[in-house]
Amino acid sequence: MQNRPRLTYANIASTLALFLVLSGGAAYAAGKIHSGDIAPKAVKSSDLARGAVHTSNVFRRAISSGKLAVGAVRSNQIADGVVGEGQIGTGAVAPSNLQFPVFYTASPGGGSAPVTEGPDLYPIGGGTWTQQPGEIDVVFGAATATLAYDGSGSGSCQVFFALDLNDQQAGGGEVSTSSTTPERVERSIGAQPQIDPVAPTANHLTARISSNGDCTSGSTIDSTRFRVLAFG
Repeated sequence: MQNRPRLTYANIASTLALFLVLSGGAAYAAGKIHSGDIAPKAVKSSDLARGAVHTSNVFRRAISSGKLAVGAVRSNQIADGVVGEGQIGTGAVAPSNLQFPVFYTASPGGGSAPVTEGPDLYPIGGGTWTQQPGEIDVVFGAATATLAYDGSGSGSCQVFFALDLNDQQAGGGEVSTSSTTPERVERSIGAQPQIDPVAPTANHLTARISSNGDCTSGSTIDSTRFRVLAFG
């Protein structure tokens, strides 16, 4: 007569354990394992399947920059719209971090001056800066004036600006009014871009003003302000 295997507690326990593992017991265990149950540095990148970690699995501030290898996070792994103003620290992105740096290299400006037929030199402060090789500089700004038309034939008071860079005219602009009572007006003025030099170049901005002769004697230039925007 063949002996039948005896059913023991050990047989039942081992069979049950195998069943739990094969039928989802491992998933149950995973749900019960917390960070405190894992020894420091126990889980390494080689233990993670490709694509196993999703944004929903990562708590805010859970992973610091020190936990990420250099080059570990690439642009194609960042969802659209994930990085906004709140995720970028103040001053974190500087012009030197950009492929083509953009920055203000000078902020010239001038003050009050009477309007005459001219042309007259209009003083500008802070109008000298150095342009570096590979850098393109653009000068733009505005003039503010209080003007009044004297009622003569042309129909308006017109004041003209001529901007010179290194003694060569490079741009300008105009402010005007047809009002016979003093009116405060503001208009944009600027100069053409300065192409990148082969060696460091000192640029000097100066201005000349003139009018059509139909402005009242009390008409004045109040102020001018410029910015020199450098690319590269």
